[in-house]
Amino acid sequence: MKIAIIGGGITGLTTALALHKLGIKSTVYEQAEAFSEIGAGIWLQPNAVKILDWLGIKDKMLEKGVELKRVDIAHSNLQPVKKLKNELLQDEQGNRTIAIHRGRLQQVLFDEFSQYGQIELGKKYTSQSTENNKIQINFSEHQIQADMVLGADGIHSQVRQHLFPDSEIRRTGQICWRGISKFKLPESLMYTGRESWGHKRRFGFSNLSDDEVYWFAVHTIDGGNYKTDVKYIQSLFTDFAPIVNEIIGHVGFVHTAEITDLKRLKTWSKGNTCLLGDAAHATTPNMGQGACQGIEDAYYISNLLAQNNLSQETFKIFEQKRRTKVDYIVNNSWRFGKMAHSPIAQPIIKLLMKVTPEKVLTSQMGKVYSIESFS
Repeated sequence: MKIAIIGGGITGLTTALALHKLGIKSTVYEQAEAFSEIGAGIWLQPNAVKILDWLGIKDKMLEKGVELKRVDIAHSNLQPVKKLKNELLQDEQGNRTIAIHRGRLQQVLFDEFSQYGQIELGKKYTSQSTENNKIQINFSEHQIQADMVLGADGIHSQVRQHLFPDSEIRRTGQICWRGISKFKLPESLMYTGRESWGHKRRFGFSNLSDDEVYWFAVHTIDGGNYKTDVKYIQSLFTDFAPIVNEIIGHVGFVHTAEITDLKRLKTWSKGNTCLLGDAAHATTPNMGQGACQGIEDAYYISNLLAQNNLSQETFKIFEQKRRTKVDYIVNNSWRFGKMAHSPIAQPIIKLLMKVTPEKVLTSQMGKVYSIESFS
Protein backbone atom coordinates (compact mmCIF):
# COMPACT_ATOMS: atom_id res chain seq x y z
CA MET A 1 0.00 0.00 0.00
CA LYS A 2 1.31 3.42 -0.96
CA ILE A 3 0.72 6.18 1.58
CA ALA A 4 1.24 9.76 0.41
CA ILE A 5 1.73 12.44 3.06
CA ILE A 6 1.01 15.91 1.67
CA GLY A 7 3.03 18.50 3.57
CA GLY A 8 6.57 18.28 4.90
CA GLY A 9 6.07 20.40 7.99
CA ILE A 10 6.17 19.27 11.60
CA THR A 11 3.01 17.15 11.41
CA GLY A 12 3.82 15.53 8.07
CA LEU A 13 7.40 14.60 8.92
CA THR A 14 6.49 13.36 12.41
CA THR A 15 3.77 11.20 10.86
CA ALA A 16 6.25 9.73 8.40
CA LEU A 17 8.70 8.94 11.21
CA ALA A 18 5.96 7.39 13.36
CA LEU A 19 4.77 5.20 10.50
CA HIS A 20 8.35 4.11 9.84
CA LYS A 21 8.83 3.18 13.49
CA LEU A 22 5.85 0.84 13.16
CA GLY A 23 7.03 -0.71 9.91
CA ILE A 24 4.81 1.26 7.50
CA LYS A 25 6.29 2.98 4.46
CA SER A 26 5.20 6.42 3.28
CA THR A 27 6.38 9.20 1.00
CA VAL A 28 6.28 12.88 1.93
CA TYR A 29 5.43 15.47 -0.73
CA GLU A 30 6.32 19.07 0.12
CA GLN A 31 5.70 22.12 -2.07
CA ALA A 32 8.84 24.00 -0.94
CA GLU A 33 11.87 23.58 -3.17
CA ALA A 34 14.20 23.26 -0.19
CA PHE A 35 14.17 23.26 3.59
CA SER A 36 15.77 26.21 5.32
CA GLU A 37 15.97 27.66 8.80
CA ILE A 38 12.91 29.86 8.50
CA GLY A 39 10.23 30.85 10.95
CA ALA A 40 10.55 31.80 14.58
CA GLY A 41 10.52 29.72 17.75
CA ILE A 42 8.18 27.14 19.19
CA TRP A 43 7.51 25.70 22.63
CA LEU A 44 7.10 21.93 22.55
CA GLN A 45 5.07 20.98 25.61
CA PRO A 46 5.45 17.65 27.48
CA ASN A 47 2.81 15.81 25.44
CA ALA A 48 4.78 16.48 22.24
CA VAL A 49 8.13 15.84 23.92
CA LYS A 50 6.86 12.44 25.10
CA ILE A 51 6.13 11.44 21.49
CA LEU A 52 9.47 12.76 20.23
CA ASP A 53 11.09 10.65 22.96
CA TRP A 54 9.07 7.62 21.71
CA LEU A 55 10.53 8.33 18.26
CA GLY A 56 14.02 8.43 19.74
CA ILE A 57 14.77 12.06 18.86
CA LYS A 58 14.17 13.95 22.10
CA ASP A 59 17.92 14.27 22.75
CA LYS A 60 18.42 15.78 19.29
CA MET A 61 15.76 18.38 20.08
CA LEU A 62 17.53 19.24 23.32
CA GLU A 63 20.80 19.64 21.40
CA LYS A 64 19.12 22.20 19.13
CA GLY A 65 16.98 23.92 21.78
CA VAL A 66 16.67 24.38 25.54
CA GLU A 67 14.53 22.84 28.25
CA LEU A 68 12.47 25.46 30.08
CA LYS A 69 12.45 25.37 33.87
CA ARG A 70 9.52 27.75 34.23
CA VAL A 71 6.60 28.98 32.13
CA ASP A 72 4.60 31.89 33.58
CA ILE A 73 1.80 34.31 32.80
CA ALA A 74 2.95 37.72 34.03
CA HIS A 75 1.91 41.34 34.41
CA SER A 76 3.34 43.92 32.02
CA ASN A 77 6.25 44.45 34.45
CA LEU A 78 7.15 40.75 33.94
CA GLN A 79 6.23 39.80 37.49
CA PRO A 80 4.41 36.42 37.45
CA VAL A 81 0.71 36.49 38.28
CA LYS A 82 1.20 33.29 40.27
CA LYS A 83 4.43 31.52 41.16
CA LEU A 84 4.05 27.87 40.29
CA LYS A 85 5.97 24.81 41.38
CA ASN A 86 8.10 23.14 38.75
CA GLU A 87 6.03 19.95 38.90
CA LEU A 88 3.16 21.74 37.17
CA LEU A 89 5.30 22.18 34.07
CA GLN A 90 6.15 18.53 33.48
CA ASP A 91 4.35 15.27 32.87
CA GLU A 92 4.51 12.11 34.98
CA GLN A 93 7.70 11.04 33.19
CA GLY A 94 9.47 14.31 33.86
CA ASN A 95 9.20 15.69 30.33
CA ARG A 96 9.38 19.48 30.27
CA THR A 97 8.73 22.10 27.62
CA ILE A 98 11.48 22.48 25.02
CA ALA A 99 12.01 25.85 23.33
CA ILE A 100 13.48 25.43 19.85
CA HIS A 101 13.74 27.27 16.55
CA ARG A 102 10.97 25.97 14.31
CA GLY A 103 13.38 25.61 11.38
CA ARG A 104 15.80 23.53 13.45
CA LEU A 105 12.99 21.32 14.68
CA GLN A 106 11.84 20.71 11.13
CA GLN A 107 15.42 20.06 9.99
CA VAL A 108 15.88 17.38 12.67
CA LEU A 109 12.68 15.68 11.50
CA PHE A 110 13.73 16.02 7.85
CA ASP A 111 17.21 14.61 8.43
CA GLU A 112 15.87 11.75 10.53
CA PHE A 113 13.23 10.60 8.04
CA SER A 114 15.57 11.06 5.08
CA GLN A 115 17.55 8.10 6.41
CA TYR A 116 14.56 5.79 6.05
CA GLY A 117 12.07 7.18 3.54
CA GLN A 118 11.52 9.47 0.60
CA ILE A 119 10.79 13.21 0.76
CA GLU A 120 9.97 14.84 -2.56
CA LEU A 121 10.37 18.61 -2.62
CA GLY A 122 8.87 21.07 -5.06
CA LYS A 123 5.61 19.13 -5.21
CA LYS A 124 2.71 21.61 -5.14
CA TYR A 125 -0.57 19.76 -4.58
CA THR A 126 -3.49 20.95 -6.72
CA SER A 127 -6.21 18.27 -6.59
CA GLN A 128 -6.97 14.57 -6.43
CA SER A 129 -9.52 12.08 -7.73
CA THR A 130 -10.39 8.46 -6.93
CA GLU A 131 -11.04 5.62 -9.33
CA ASN A 132 -11.14 1.89 -8.54
CA ASN A 133 -10.08 2.71 -4.97
CA LYS A 134 -6.87 4.33 -6.24
CA ILE A 135 -6.19 8.02 -5.59
CA GLN A 136 -4.67 10.07 -8.37
CA ILE A 137 -2.88 13.06 -6.87
CA ASN A 138 -2.29 16.00 -9.14
CA PHE A 139 0.71 18.21 -8.51
CA SER A 140 1.45 21.34 -10.50
CA GLU A 141 3.79 19.52 -12.88
CA HIS A 142 2.96 15.81 -12.65
CA GLN A 143 0.70 13.11 -11.17
CA ILE A 144 1.10 10.11 -8.90
CA GLN A 145 -1.13 7.34 -7.60
CA ALA A 146 -1.57 6.34 -3.98
CA ASP A 147 -3.77 4.08 -1.89
CA MET A 148 -4.07 6.52 1.01
CA VAL A 149 -3.53 10.26 1.44
CA LEU A 150 -2.72 11.98 4.73
CA GLY A 151 -3.16 15.73 4.37
CA ALA A 152 -0.77 17.56 6.67
CA ASP A 153 -0.43 20.78 4.72
CA GLY A 154 -1.37 23.29 7.37
CA ILE A 155 -4.15 25.74 8.10
CA HIS A 156 -4.35 26.79 4.44
CA SER A 157 -4.51 23.14 3.38
CA GLN A 158 -5.16 22.52 -0.30
CA VAL A 159 -6.12 18.94 0.51
CA ARG A 160 -8.81 20.21 2.87
CA GLN A 161 -9.98 22.75 0.32
CA HIS A 162 -10.38 19.96 -2.22
CA LEU A 163 -12.26 17.67 0.18
CA PHE A 164 -14.28 20.30 2.04
CA PRO A 165 -14.46 23.51 -0.02
CA ASP A 166 -16.82 25.11 2.52
CA SER A 167 -14.28 24.95 5.35
CA GLU A 168 -13.82 28.30 7.06
CA ILE A 169 -10.88 30.04 8.74
CA ARG A 170 -11.85 32.19 11.75
CA ARG A 171 -10.19 35.55 12.35
CA THR A 172 -9.45 36.93 15.81
CA GLY A 173 -8.64 40.55 14.98
CA GLN A 174 -5.30 40.06 16.78
CA ILE A 175 -2.00 40.55 15.00
CA CYS A 176 1.03 38.54 16.07
CA TRP A 177 4.62 39.55 15.37
CA ARG A 178 7.25 36.85 15.92
CA GLY A 179 10.99 37.12 15.86
CA ILE A 180 14.32 35.80 17.05
CA SER A 181 16.74 38.30 18.56
CA LYS A 182 20.46 38.05 19.16
CA PHE A 183 20.26 38.95 22.81
CA LYS A 184 21.46 37.51 26.10
CA LEU A 185 18.81 37.45 28.79
CA PRO A 186 19.71 38.14 32.42
CA GLU A 187 20.28 34.99 34.45
CA SER A 188 16.92 35.41 36.23
CA LEU A 189 15.05 34.99 32.93
CA MET A 190 17.13 32.23 31.35
CA TYR A 191 15.33 28.92 30.69
CA THR A 192 12.04 30.65 31.42
CA GLY A 193 9.03 31.02 29.18
CA ARG A 194 7.16 34.18 30.13
CA GLU A 195 4.04 35.77 28.65
CA SER A 196 3.24 39.23 29.99
CA TRP A 197 -0.15 40.91 29.59
CA GLY A 198 -1.11 44.55 29.15
CA HIS A 199 -4.13 46.36 27.73
CA LYS A 200 -5.10 44.47 24.53
CA ARG A 201 -1.46 43.40 24.25
CA ARG A 202 0.70 40.42 25.12
CA PHE A 203 4.43 39.81 24.89
CA GLY A 204 6.04 36.41 25.36
CA PHE A 205 9.61 35.17 25.14
CA SER A 206 12.19 32.58 26.09
CA ASN A 207 15.80 31.91 25.21
CA LEU A 208 16.58 29.34 22.50
CA SER A 209 20.29 29.28 23.31
CA ASP A 210 22.72 31.31 25.39
CA ASP A 211 22.40 34.35 23.11
CA GLU A 212 19.14 33.86 21.17
CA VAL A 213 15.67 34.90 22.30
CA TYR A 214 12.45 33.85 20.64
CA TRP A 215 9.64 36.36 21.18
CA PHE A 216 6.09 37.04 20.10
CA ALA A 217 4.01 40.20 20.43
CA VAL A 218 0.22 40.22 20.10
CA HIS A 219 -2.01 43.26 19.76
CA THR A 220 -5.71 43.76 19.08
CA ILE A 221 -5.97 45.81 15.92
CA ASP A 222 -8.95 48.16 16.04
CA GLY A 223 -9.88 49.07 12.49
CA GLY A 224 -7.37 46.65 10.99
CA ASN A 225 -4.44 49.09 10.72
CA TYR A 226 -0.96 47.99 11.80
CA LYS A 227 2.68 48.12 10.73
CA THR A 228 5.47 45.58 10.59
CA ASP A 229 8.56 47.65 11.40
CA VAL A 230 10.44 47.26 14.66
CA LYS A 231 9.92 50.83 15.90
CA TYR A 232 6.16 50.47 15.53
CA ILE A 233 6.14 47.21 17.50
CA GLN A 234 8.31 48.78 20.19
CA SER A 235 5.92 51.73 20.44
CA LEU A 236 3.12 49.34 21.46
CA PHE A 237 5.07 48.11 24.49
CA THR A 238 6.63 51.25 25.97
CA ASP A 239 4.72 50.72 29.23
CA PHE A 240 6.02 47.15 29.62
CA ALA A 241 9.28 46.25 31.37
CA PRO A 242 12.20 47.97 29.56
CA ILE A 243 13.76 44.66 28.57
CA VAL A 244 10.80 44.00 26.25
CA ASN A 245 11.83 46.78 23.87
CA GLU A 246 15.48 45.73 24.19
CA ILE A 247 14.58 42.24 23.00
CA ILE A 248 12.49 43.54 20.11
CA GLY A 249 15.26 45.95 19.08
CA HIS A 250 17.75 43.13 18.50
CA VAL A 251 15.55 41.18 16.09
CA GLY A 252 16.74 40.14 12.66
CA PHE A 253 13.48 39.50 10.80
CA VAL A 254 9.87 39.88 11.97
CA HIS A 255 7.15 37.45 10.87
CA THR A 256 3.72 39.08 10.92
CA ALA A 257 0.31 37.40 10.68
CA GLU A 258 -3.18 37.65 12.06
CA ILE A 259 -4.00 34.96 14.62
CA THR A 260 -6.58 32.60 13.16
CA ASP A 261 -7.96 29.11 13.63
CA LEU A 262 -10.18 26.71 11.71
CA LYS A 263 -13.91 26.49 12.24
CA ARG A 264 -14.79 22.98 13.38
CA LEU A 265 -15.08 20.47 10.55
CA LYS A 266 -17.83 17.84 10.71
CA THR A 267 -15.27 15.19 9.82
CA TRP A 268 -11.55 15.01 9.10
CA SER A 269 -11.68 12.29 6.46
CA LYS A 270 -13.30 11.37 3.17
CA GLY A 271 -12.74 8.06 1.43
CA ASN A 272 -9.09 7.09 1.71
CA THR A 273 -7.96 10.60 2.67
CA CYS A 274 -7.55 11.96 6.20
CA LEU A 275 -6.51 15.40 7.41
CA LEU A 276 -3.99 15.82 10.22
CA GLY A 277 -2.74 18.69 12.38
CA ASP A 278 -3.61 22.24 11.35
CA ALA A 279 -5.21 20.98 8.15
CA ALA A 280 -7.88 19.31 10.32
CA HIS A 281 -8.10 21.41 13.47
CA ALA A 282 -5.90 24.51 13.42
CA THR A 283 -5.97 26.30 16.77
CA THR A 284 -4.91 29.72 17.96
CA PRO A 285 -1.51 29.62 19.73
CA ASN A 286 -2.83 30.76 23.10
CA MET A 287 -2.41 27.35 24.77
CA GLY A 288 0.84 26.57 22.94
CA GLN A 289 -0.66 23.37 21.58
CA GLY A 290 -0.86 23.86 17.81
CA ALA A 291 2.20 21.88 16.73
CA CYS A 292 1.83 19.62 19.77
CA GLN A 293 -1.57 18.45 18.59
CA GLY A 294 -0.18 17.78 15.13
CA ILE A 295 2.52 15.63 16.73
CA GLU A 296 -0.16 13.81 18.72
CA ASP A 297 -2.08 13.18 15.49
CA ALA A 298 1.04 11.58 14.02
CA TYR A 299 1.35 9.27 17.02
CA TYR A 300 -2.30 8.21 17.03
CA ILE A 301 -2.80 7.75 13.29
CA SER A 302 0.39 5.67 12.93
CA ASN A 303 -0.47 3.37 15.83
CA LEU A 304 -4.06 2.96 14.69
CA LEU A 305 -3.05 2.21 11.11
CA ALA A 306 -0.60 -0.39 12.40
CA GLN A 307 -3.31 -2.00 14.54
CA ASN A 308 -6.01 -1.97 11.87
CA ASN A 309 -4.01 -3.17 8.85
CA LEU A 310 -4.21 0.19 7.06
CA SER A 311 -7.99 0.07 6.99
CA GLN A 312 -10.07 3.08 6.01
CA GLU A 313 -12.10 2.45 9.19
CA THR A 314 -9.02 3.62 11.05
CA PHE A 315 -9.90 7.20 10.19
CA LYS A 316 -13.18 6.94 12.11
CA ILE A 317 -11.43 5.41 15.12
CA PHE A 318 -8.74 8.10 14.92
CA GLU A 319 -11.33 10.85 15.00
CA GLN A 320 -13.21 9.26 17.89
CA LYS A 321 -10.03 9.15 19.96
CA ARG A 322 -8.88 12.66 19.10
CA ARG A 323 -12.02 14.80 18.88
CA THR A 324 -12.67 15.48 22.55
CA LYS A 325 -9.17 16.68 23.33
CA VAL A 326 -8.76 18.67 20.13
CA ASP A 327 -12.13 20.41 20.56
CA TYR A 328 -11.23 21.25 24.16
CA ILE A 329 -7.94 22.85 23.11
CA VAL A 330 -9.29 24.73 20.08
CA ASN A 331 -12.29 26.13 21.97
CA ASN A 332 -10.42 27.06 25.14
CA SER A 333 -7.51 28.56 23.23
CA TRP A 334 -9.93 30.79 21.31
CA ARG A 335 -11.68 31.92 24.50
CA PHE A 336 -8.42 32.39 26.37
CA GLY A 337 -7.04 34.67 23.67
CA LYS A 338 -10.18 36.77 23.58
CA MET A 339 -10.38 37.08 27.36
CA ALA A 340 -6.68 37.95 27.68
CA HIS A 341 -7.33 41.05 25.53
CA SER A 342 -10.54 42.06 27.26
CA PRO A 343 -10.28 44.95 29.77
CA ILE A 344 -13.01 43.26 31.82
CA ALA A 345 -12.05 39.60 31.51
CA GLN A 346 -8.27 39.91 31.87
CA PRO A 347 -8.33 40.95 35.58
CA ILE A 348 -10.76 38.11 36.26
CA ILE A 349 -8.45 35.56 34.64
CA LYS A 350 -5.51 36.85 36.67
CA LEU A 351 -7.53 36.60 39.86
CA LEU A 352 -8.58 33.04 39.04
CA MET A 353 -4.95 32.13 38.40
CA LYS A 354 -4.01 33.44 41.83
CA VAL A 355 -6.72 31.66 43.79
CA THR A 356 -6.92 28.34 41.92
CA PRO A 357 -5.14 25.59 43.92
CA GLU A 358 -2.10 24.15 42.18
CA LYS A 359 -3.52 20.63 42.40
CA VAL A 360 -6.43 21.79 40.23
CA LEU A 361 -4.06 23.39 37.70
CA THR A 362 -1.90 20.25 37.75
CA SER A 363 -4.96 18.11 37.02
CA GLN A 364 -5.96 20.37 34.13
CA MET A 365 -2.51 20.31 32.60
CA GLY A 366 -2.29 16.57 33.16
CA LYS A 367 -5.25 16.12 30.82
CA VAL A 368 -3.53 18.17 28.14
CA TYR A 369 -0.26 16.26 28.57
CA SER A 370 -1.84 12.77 28.67
CA ILE A 371 -1.14 10.38 25.78
CA GLU A 372 -2.81 7.01 25.30
CA SER A 373 -0.48 4.03 25.42
CA PHE A 374 -0.65 1.55 22.53
CA SER A 375 0.51 -2.00 23.16
